[in-house]
Amino acid sequence: MFQFAVEPADLFAERSRQFVGWGIPEQIVDRVRANVDHMWGDEPSAWVPAWSEQARAAQVRRAWLTAALCWGAARFPCMAAPRQRDAYQNQLDCYQRASRKVPATFLRWVLDVPYRGETTPVAVHVWRRPGVFGRSLLVMCGGVDTWKVELHRAALAGALLTGMTVAVLDMPGTGESAVPLAADADEILAGAVEQLADRLGARRTAFFGISFGGHWAAKLALTGRVDAAVDLGGPVGAGVGGVDLDALPNGMAGVVGNALWLTGPPNRAERARFADEFSLRRQGLLDTSTSVPLLVVNGTADQYIPAEDATVFTTWRNATVWLVRGATHCAAEHLPRVLPAALTWARAQLEPASRTATNAARLAQLPLTPLLAQTQEVMARWHPDWSH
Repeated sequence: MFQFAVEPADLFAERSRQFVGWGIPEQIVDRVRANVDHMWGDEPSAWVPAWSEQARAAQVRRAWLTAALCWGAARFPCMAAPRQRDAYQNQLDCYQRASRKVPATFLRWVLDVPYRGETTPVAVHVWRRPGVFGRSLLVMCGGVDTWKVELHRAALAGALLTGMTVAVLDMPGTGESAVPLAADADEILAGAVEQLADRLGARRTAFFGISFGGHWAAKLALTGRVDAAVDLGGPVGAGVGGVDLDALPNGMAGVVGNALWLTGPPNRAERARFADEFSLRRQGLLDTSTSVPLLVVNGTADQYIPAEDATVFTTWRNATVWLVRGATHCAAEHLPRVLPAALTWARAQLEPASRTATNAARLAQLPLTPLLAQTQEVMARWHPDWSH
């Protein structure tokens, strides 16, 4: 693991809404933002100490969920230093305490999943609506900087809103993962889905990937290892050059490098290898349409992922593309509308015979529909030679 150049002011400018969306009170985010003036270090005005102070204050108040989320902000965007690793362990401890007070059934399991001829542990948080034992399983995964605890609100909403069992895990290379990020890590995620479905008695499964997690959602759908998938802002390498780490803002190349378990910022060869290995086009997976329902969602102004990584699916059979006009990465500005629509869409795919599921999906999509760019508008902007 290694530290890298990033300005905390830039992180706050981009991510303050995200921190509040996790569930951190806005006044705490504003307080830390005013106190932090550098990223790495042990001084009170450094990133980790400033967030840790708020986490400890929340623990004193026994506000365990707020404490867990503040510890998550302290270890954000990756565990590049020992203090961040300590913060992450504190987050897991506080989250266990917080889960006892949530009006839903919570389980924590550690699965042993086959990978490269051995097994690797995969920690999973499972949420269920009390008294409901549905046969639909939704597995959620974040990206390189947003891990399973940060998906607490989305997972809980998925369980309570839809009645599906929702399991949340870390992307390989992050969180509690015991292996680095690699292009074949879909084997781990597919294995985890299979084991969870077996344990929970699920008949049908969906995978919901957010940011880099969307890469795995698309890959699991394209290889037919789930029954439906949601890719929210995932890189798929649809373009000729794949994902260009050099072009990513706000230290993201360093975050990805830490997920790859490199010892320093990715050099030219490592950046080229990443673009090549993680391109689903170069893996041959974008040559034919998917037989598995796939929902692809993103903003038209994504600062990280090329538009083609979503528009490539526009004409595919069984693929649905929602591009939110003017929104940034993962349509972050409109997640309160995007998430209910995407969650109920997933349930409708897993329970196609349920009129209740279908109607719920239609209703949830109504507030989002006015924000969506039309196919002709999107294709004309990003692919000027396209005509329909």
